Amino acid sequence: MSSVLAIVKRWWWLLLIGAAVAALMGFLVSNRIPETYEAEAKVLVGPLSSDKDTIAAAGAQTRTYAAIATTAPVLDAAARRVGLESIRSKIHGVTASDITRLISITARDGDPVRAAAIANALAAVLVDRAAPGPPEGRLAIVDRATPPQDPIGPSTGLIVSLTAVVGLLGAFGIAALVDALSTVVRSEEDVSAYAPVLGSVNGSRPWRRDRPIVVEADPHSVAAASYRLLATKVELSNGGTRLRSLLLVDAHEGKSSARVAANLAAGFAEDGTRVVLVDGDEGGGVMKLFTGRVEKAAVQRARPLRIGRLTFDRFRIKRPQLIVVRPRRTSEPLDFGQASETIEHLLAGADLVLIAAAPVDLSPETLIWARAAQSTILVAERDHTKRERMSPAVESLRVAHANVIGAVLS
Repeated sequence: MSSVLAIVKRWWWLLLIGAAVAALMGFLVSNRIPETYEAEAKVLVGPLSSDKDTIAAAGAQTRTYAAIATTAPVLDAAARRVGLESIRSKIHGVTASDITRLISITARDGDPVRAAAIANALAAVLVDRAAPGPPEGRLAIVDRATPPQDPIGPSTGLIVSLTAVVGLLGAFGIAALVDALSTVVRSEEDVSAYAPVLGSVNGSRPWRRDRPIVVEADPHSVAAASYRLLATKVELSNGGTRLRSLLLVDAHEGKSSARVAANLAAGFAEDGTRVVLVDGDEGGGVMKLFTGRVEKAAVQRARPLRIGRLTFDRFRIKRPQLIVVRPRRTSEPLDFGQASETIEHLLAGADLVLIAAAPVDLSPETLIWARAAQSTILVAERDHTKRERMSPAVESLRVAHANVIGAVLS
């Protein structure tokens, strides 16, 4: 059941499209189907009232007369009366009740007048075929068919409903097949094959996506709670050793590590921890989060920071209170000594340094930061990061002697 719900959650738009398209097709098809009208005539076997034995004898013959009504000679004679070659396909049913002694003859046709004429013609032929004799064997038409006012079909509502269900099931089948063939990570179980899973973090609510720092923007949400829980797990992951520097990096292309790092920084800052957040991605993933139309007012540019041969742009974030630094581009590549010196320098005025770096497979500097940082977390983006990219990312970090404490599903 959980897998079904997961497919529905991921592919709800496809399910809606499938059902809507199928329902539309059903509606168009139903409008092309000719209307069908149904008329019914009733024949009484035996007298309307008589003694018990006569009534019983008439009831015993009712089914026999109903069977006779569907024989070829009777049907052909009725067809001649209405000017048709055959009416066999137009007779929907001939039913009999030995209790009421009524034979019901039902005819269907695209013309309501002709439907009634067919039912009456068959009833009349059947009455004529009844041999004169004892009262219990006589037939009489007690209810002549009249042209119906409304058609019985096609049932547009039923057709549309059925085709919508078929379309929904078809779309679900396609979604399930795509899921089965997909290689992207979808659950913590997928990620656990490559690294210990520290947890999953949720994104912003749909109406708050202009404020991606959910720990500050939506502090009581499930998303904010997931980041606070992750912060606690990260603190406990070092086995009692105080965490001083942490690298967050995407396993593949994406900006999830920047969002996770920014929210983690906000979570730590809530508890009074002095946090410096390093935007180590040349694309400026972290700063883009803090310079949105809402967060921009909370960003204050400070004096640049010089550490060794590197210059960092520095920003003070008012909500939450933390420092973001971003290295300026330089022609010289980052080396391990410079990365270590940067972390040590930043820790002189902070309790924790968080680094959001470019994806492992896109930047060699990420491996330098991984070597210099105390711990590293690999971030996998749900429905985006491919499983085949996880293993090379983990292996690259191990080659760099990074202390990978786990992975996060974003």
